[in-house]
Amino acid sequence: MKKVVFTIASRRLEVDLDDDFANFLYRHLEENRVSLDRDNEISKLLQLYLKALYKEYNSEEQIKTLLNKIEESN
Repeated sequence: MKKVVFTIASRRLEVDLDDDFANFLYRHLEENRVSLDRDNEISKLLQLYLKALYKEYNSEEQIKTLLNKIEESN
């Protein structure tokens, strides 16, 4: 487990994450210019959250489509 510390609107928040996921998160945040060593804007983090949800939504829709195609071919 790895402790990740966020500062959001001058509030320090700590979360414990699986090492592999924490490393993935660090890379993702860095790519999106979110820093863990200074305060972050709530709006920027909300945009990233919504972007992640949209990606999950699209993945679920693709899975449904693939499952339907598999069922139809049987």
